[in-house]
This record gives sequence, C-alpha cells and structure tokens, in this order.
Amino acid sequence: MNEYPSIEKLTAYLNGALTVDESNELKAWFNQSDEGRKELEHLEVIWGLANRLSQMEKIDKQHAKRKIDERTEPAGKSGKIFIQFFQKAAAILIFPIILFSVYLYFGKATEGSTEQEFFAAYGTRSTLVLPDGSKVWLNSGSRLRYGKGFNHDDRKVFLTGEAFFDVTANKSRPFDVVTGTFTVRALGTEFNVFSYEKNEFETSLEEGVTRIYQSCGKGPDKQIISMKPGQRAVFDEKHAKFVLSEGDVSRFSTWREGRLTFKNAPMNEVVMKLERWFNVDIELKDPGLQQYRYTAVFEHETISQAMEMLRFSAPVEYKIIPGEKQPDSALSKTKIEISVR
Repeated sequence: MNEYPSIEKLTAYLNGALTVDESNELKAWFNQSDEGRKELEHLEVIWGLANRLSQMEKIDKQHAKRKIDERTEPAGKSGKIFIQFFQKAAAILIFPIILFSVYLYFGKATEGSTEQEFFAAYGTRSTLVLPDGSKVWLNSGSRLRYGKGFNHDDRKVFLTGEAFFDVTANKSRPFDVVTGTFTVRALGTEFNVFSYEKNEFETSLEEGVTRIYQSCGKGPDKQIISMKPGQRAVFDEKHAKFVLSEGDVSRFSTWREGRLTFKNAPMNEVVMKLERWFNVDIELKDPGLQQYRYTAVFEHETISQAMEMLRFSAPVEYKIIPGEKQPDSALSKTKIEISVR
C-alpha cells in the first residue's frame, strides 16, 4: 500500500470488516512513522467515541442527567450544554462528521495550549485554511505551526518542510513564514517555500511581493532580498549567499496539484524529492551520478514506473528492495539503489 488508505477502507477497518491480512497491511502503512502510528490511534479513539454517541438516544436521559449533575461542579453549565449538544448530534452522526472531528482533533489546540500544529504524513499532501483566511498546501513530511495569537497579535507561521501559501491581503499585518534560518514576509501574495533542513532553503514567488529576512529569536531582523513575481531564490550554503533566478516558477509548486516537475534538475534534487514523494529511501551507488541532470513530470506513476522513466532517459539502472516486516509489524521503507549502467 503506497497511498493513504481510502475512506472506504478506513471505515471497514474501524468497523472490523477487514480480513486479518488486510488489517495488518493497513496498520503496517500507518506504522511506518511515529506520526502515522499516532494518527491511527487517534482515529480509533474518535471512532470509538462516535459509536458511543450513536447509542446516546437509547439512554434514559433523565437518569443520565442526574449522573452528570452528580459529577459536575456547580460552575459546570458549559459541560451540560456540551452533553446536550452531543446527544442531539448523535441522532444524525455520519462519517463526514467524524472526519471533521479528526480535523478538529489534529488542527485545534487543546485547552490551555499556546500553539496549533499541522503535519502532512510522508507520501501525502494536505491543505488547510488559517484563521485569517489564508490557504496553505503542505507537501509530504511537512509541519506547520502557529501561536494562539495568530491574526490577533501577528500573522506568523513556523514551517519545516515545503508549503505553498495563498495569503489573504492585510497591509497592517504582514504574513511571516519562519523557517530554521530565514523568514519570508508577505502582505498578500502567492509563493512557495522549501526548507526541510535548517540551511536548506528556497522560495519562489508567483504573485505579489515578498521579502526574505534572516530569522532570529524575536522575529525578522536584517532584510536580505526583496522578490518580485517570477523569481526564485535559493540559498547556496557552500558560499553562504542567495542565488536569484527568473522564469516560469509555477513548476516549483505543481506538487500541490499532484504533479512532481523537474526541469534540468540535478540528480541529488531529483532523489531528494522522489524520496519524499513516494516515501522511499534512494541511494546513488556511483558518485558520478551527482553530475546528471533530469527533466520529467510525474503525476500518477508508481515508484517503479518513475524508475523506468529515469532508466530510459539516462544511462542508469536501478534495484528496488522491498521493505521488510519489523518486530512491531511495521514495514521498513522500500529502498532503491541507482547506479551507472
């Protein structure tokens, strides 16, 4: 199983309608990462809660109310309203509501929390809308968080990974994307940011204006670059400087539409993005492969088909080593070795 399980399969699993082998396969997919394992646990908890809610109409409500009153403090009015709400909701409870509950569970901070966090599991992509109306697409293995004061005190988000932002305009309150080393500031614009590692950073601007700052503990500090549409800025860690280029930058964000685009890209960039896209490990067996450049568009291909396309367009060969079952029933990542033909 390479893709996120369908709603139908998840429903069958949660209802206990899958075979033992099918259930093990689904659990193995989630167990590939700690985030996936926790996600499945949360789904099971929420499903169990939903099943309990569906039985609430069968309960003697007066008896239940007395029990609640006995266990509720005098100031517990909001708790009673909460119970009444769920009694009504139970009568019409359906799977989309459960999915919305999952969204609330992961997307909303718990009481007393100072921040909210979102994560796109490896091999998947997700979208979300921020409190100010700005829309964000998160690429595979990316994490986004923001503080409780977002859209009140500031509009600052913290990104590890890759994301595309469609920012709602607000001249009085800039929008900051803070990464490990740099901060991108915008007022209302569309741009892509790539920063999985601390000194790994690039951004491309499709509409509007952005400025890049050196990140520091208390916010943006020294402005480094001001960008205009059609520009891409890549941080060259070796020479400690930015390389600015112009052209069609839309290809750097086609991933949010389900397409992975390379245009004369160096092999190390191709490998890095394929690893995250397909949730695999790729090893280049020959140092000379680093000199190769690659042009291609992947959309619905499997990892095997992607490797075949690579083999036909470059003098290379590959070997796919399937993941192995671990003691905890999880599967290790599929490994791919690429060498010169």
